[in-house]
Amino acid sequence: MKREKQPGSLREKLVGITLACWVLPIMIVVALAAVLLNANYERNVREQLETDAAYALQGVENRLNGAFDASKAVSYDGVVRSAYREYQQSGDSVALYRSISEYLNQNFSREELFRAVFISFWDDIRIYPYVMSSGIQGYSIPRNYHRSVEPAVLEEMRDADTAIRLLIYDGELYLARNLLDSRFEPYASIVMLCDRGELFRSLDDVRRISGVALLLDDLILDEEGTLRRLEADEGERVQELSFDGKLEGHRLRMYVSIAPYNILNDMPELRIAVAAVILLVLPLLLLMILLFRRQVTRPVETLLSATDRLQGGERGYQIGEQAESREFERIFRHFNAMSEELKNQFERSWLEQQALQQARVKALQSQINPHFLNNTLEIINWEARLAGDDRVSAMIEALSVMLDAALGRDGRGEIPLREEMGYVDAYLYIIRERLGEKLTITREIDDALMETMVPRLILQPLVENAVDHDLAPNGGGQLSLRVSQADGNIVLESEHDGVMSEEDLAAIREMLASAVIDTETVSGQVGLRNVRQRLQLLYGEQGSITVEQSAPGRILARVCLPMANSAK
Repeated sequence: MKREKQPGSLREKLVGITLACWVLPIMIVVALAAVLLNANYERNVREQLETDAAYALQGVENRLNGAFDASKAVSYDGVVRSAYREYQQSGDSVALYRSISEYLNQNFSREELFRAVFISFWDDIRIYPYVMSSGIQGYSIPRNYHRSVEPAVLEEMRDADTAIRLLIYDGELYLARNLLDSRFEPYASIVMLCDRGELFRSLDDVRRISGVALLLDDLILDEEGTLRRLEADEGERVQELSFDGKLEGHRLRMYVSIAPYNILNDMPELRIAVAAVILLVLPLLLLMILLFRRQVTRPVETLLSATDRLQGGERGYQIGEQAESREFERIFRHFNAMSEELKNQFERSWLEQQALQQARVKALQSQINPHFLNNTLEIINWEARLAGDDRVSAMIEALSVMLDAALGRDGRGEIPLREEMGYVDAYLYIIRERLGEKLTITREIDDALMETMVPRLILQPLVENAVDHDLAPNGGGQLSLRVSQADGNIVLESEHDGVMSEEDLAAIREMLASAVIDTETVSGQVGLRNVRQRLQLLYGEQGSITVEQSAPGRILARVCLPMANSAK
């Protein structure tokens, strides 16, 4: 059989037509224009970036070459070498320090590429000529150099000959070169603390980048601005663009990654064009949306809300709004009539169900009376022949309590637990008169639950079942009554001495688990059967009764009631 195709939503169809015939063509045109403009813009941005990066790298080259030339000039000038030769002849270290300090001050005090310049002698000469750039104050730089940096620099420069070495210590960049005497042997090293901000200043002028890294020999200035030595296992960096610089005897490469860009922010004229298109389309689109909402969306939402409220239990709910069209006005009238009829039918059904339930409960209660009255009258007859009037009077009083509970003349289906325990005590008084001291009764009852409402005669049948089937035939035993609260339920338990076969236990469990109970299924279990039926009628699946062998020689009957339903 071919499955009938379900109709689509009216709202979805109208929205689809609007999008297909009006919005979609405009969006295609705008998107195509945006793609073409973006491609052209991206090409121009990349070309501009390459030009800026080349200029920036050229600026770094020029500054580095200037730093290299400044280090070479110290050797070519010969001032330091002459002062050192005079020191070797005279041994005057003060004159040596004065001559070199004056030379350094004249040539490097105003040099922006260096923060400080030091002369470190290879001989054991206790002088440390240096000069700091103007604007740099304090003694922390020279003190740190002579304590920490100078020994490492001299060790690094032992095999450098006249080559320029770029060194990094504590994140600072140093340029070092050996000074040679007339025998072409190193007698000192000039060490220049470079100003990184000035040396790499041109990198800040590169626009539209998200990161730039500069590789200088085995040193790298990364995107975070950290100058560090390149790790041995660190391979070639993967960036969008790379540029190689020209630096004599040294490696220089710059890596650039392009930053994301927004064509609308960079091209104001494009924003104007997009805004013009939106201003032309928007009024017509808003008008269509408004009409669609008034004529279709709002009535449909009203109808859906009404059906949800009806499904949620508000039977008889009426739609009070006025529809915008004849079709929806007719639908609203039909819905209101249907809701009112449903309410009337439900009320009639509920009243009939209540009457039926009360009749069934009363019928079940009436089944208890003859069964118990026969046993009680037999006991009273037996006691009347063997005992005096006082005992008979007491038993009759207890019987009166039981008759009142069984008949339920006040019409209450639920009573306080305290009253239910009174019925149980009256029944046990009669049983104690029969069994005497051989019957031991213990109670564990939470006093806070004594005013909790429970069904009438819900615990007494469990006690009667224990007496009739185990305690009386065995001539006595122990009976324990417990009432407690657990997980929002009130739990009533009757546990007594007794033994059940697996067949009897299985039959009782099957009887208690069955939705429809056959009165012939379990012989002699009238009390349990009645309790189970009453729980089904009053609480449905929320009420339960179980019977189990709690321990060898002990039988436990347990009833669970929901507290919300059992308390008034």
